Amino acid sequence: MKPYLSPAGLKIFAHRGSTESGAVENTMDAFRFALDAGVRYLETDVQVTADGVAVLFHDADLQRVAGKRIKVSDLNFKELRSIEMPGRTQIPTLAEALARFPNAKWNIDVKANNAVIPTVEAIRSAQAENRVLVSSFSKARRLKALDKLPGVATSTDAVTLLKVWFLFKVGANERLSKTLKTVDALQIPVSAGPIRFDSPTFVNKINSFGVEVHYWTINDFDEAKRLVALGAKGIVT
Repeated sequence: MKPYLSPAGLKIFAHRGSTESGAVENTMDAFRFALDAGVRYLETDVQVTADGVAVLFHDADLQRVAGKRIKVSDLNFKELRSIEMPGRTQIPTLAEALARFPNAKWNIDVKANNAVIPTVEAIRSAQAENRVLVSSFSKARRLKALDKLPGVATSTDAVTLLKVWFLFKVGANERLSKTLKTVDALQIPVSAGPIRFDSPTFVNKINSFGVEVHYWTINDFDEAKRLVALGAKGIVT
């Protein structure tokens, strides 16, 4: 087990921090509230500014959060900082967040191709390789990051997840084992279209290869309990 996933046991991931206090998602206030509540795993997203700064922000543009139809990647970092956000908050950099909360473990979703290298550089600079899990829906982005961060924890991208599901369904255990050796966790929804990822046989099979199953985004307590009873080792909420 890699240091990121240690100790064994149920893990709760604060999805973009916690907004229960009224904090804006992916801000220092949201992360601090989650940590103060006892959560140690923080889920976040990385975009990149025009001048190559890795920042914690989910969307490609500022419309939903700040009401401005401007892409993060079209602004340099100084310009991005000057934009007024709800609650007079600021969009943090990945480097700032890693430094501010050195005891937190970070689940990082790289959202853009040109965000990979700035993400890697921020992690290396903070010597945070053992307290981050780096992944992406894009297989190319994920593998590029892992090439620069050998040994860092990772979860499946979309293509690899579908491959895992197919190999499970056809009973190709040897190939399934080989594929799962490339990841430390499956971080997955309960379902995707007609595919269900919450059957006991699927979860047990993945666990049997030493890979953890984490479900997102679960905001119902009874649903979370059901998934944990199935064998889930992580709940993103």
